[in-house]
Amino acid sequence: MHCIYCQSEEVVKNGSKTLKSDQVVQRYLCKTCGRRFNERSGTPMARLRTPAATVEMALNARGEGLGIRAAARVVGTSPSSISAWEERLSSHLPAWSPPAPEGGEVTIEGDELYTRVGENLPPEASEGWTISFIERESRYWLEASAGLKAAQLFEQGVERAWQWAVSSAWIRWFTDGERRYGKELWKLASVYLPSHLTSEAYPYQKVWREGLEVAIKIKGSQGKARVEWLQVEHPWTAMSSIAEVHANHLEAFNSALRRRATAYRRRQNHYAKQVEGLQRALNVQRLIHNWVRPHWSLGKARTPAMAMGFIQRPLKISEILLSRGFEWITP
Repeated sequence: MHCIYCQSEEVVKNGSKTLKSDQVVQRYLCKTCGRRFNERSGTPMARLRTPAATVEMALNARGEGLGIRAAARVVGTSPSSISAWEERLSSHLPAWSPPAPEGGEVTIEGDELYTRVGENLPPEASEGWTISFIERESRYWLEASAGLKAAQLFEQGVERAWQWAVSSAWIRWFTDGERRYGKELWKLASVYLPSHLTSEAYPYQKVWREGLEVAIKIKGSQGKARVEWLQVEHPWTAMSSIAEVHANHLEAFNSALRRRATAYRRRQNHYAKQVEGLQRALNVQRLIHNWVRPHWSLGKARTPAMAMGFIQRPLKISEILLSRGFEWITP
């Protein structure tokens, strides 16, 4: 046990407390900094008297496609309580978002997803756009940002996705049609070649970082598609075949998200009233998708977090609720 405040290992037990649900919560005292805390401190369940099983049941219902009011009726609580529980879990997303393994190889797919937020405004005026990125082989959902489809949203989404992948040695960055993914990435991932690497045959001085290839697949109105490589590649970077440039896995994932998140349902009156609520629902879905729900394409009982090598087994929502991050989970 480490102190949650100073990370000291000089921690001793300091009594216990019994909740109304008859659950016993262990208290601790840090001899280094003198501060007290319990086993729930720093977790989404901190200072919450509701049993973890009740919160888990509500979040499971939300993760399987129920709206907040429907989930409240099933669990027997109020919709505002479920919103508060989702907000608690959403706020701990950074502790459950480790970067890609250093020196590895990742293939990132990027695309946009649209729903309405609040009033039924035209798409260009709505905050219902979501920029989403997944890692192709593991299906790990690494970024989802909601808001207006404007420069700021692309900057935010691309920067977070790049910070997640930057430690990888080889990165393939494939998106559908939208050039702003590559334009924003160029600001972050372009380098200048030394003079001895440029020549008449390869006169480009500013190129993508070594090991990074960026391409988009543009779908035509007649059913034909073409692949376009954005900017200039590094001379030491091997290029993928045209058949590998697509975002098909992310598009299939978007279809699944419409079934599991009521805010993305089409032709129904389930929608987010504010962009903050939409982002909260996205964060909860990311946690469940990456750490809790096994993916059929990865094999039996394997989650995206397992495929990335972050953990060795699927988790339960209750484990996430009672932990301070994935590093605190026992094997």
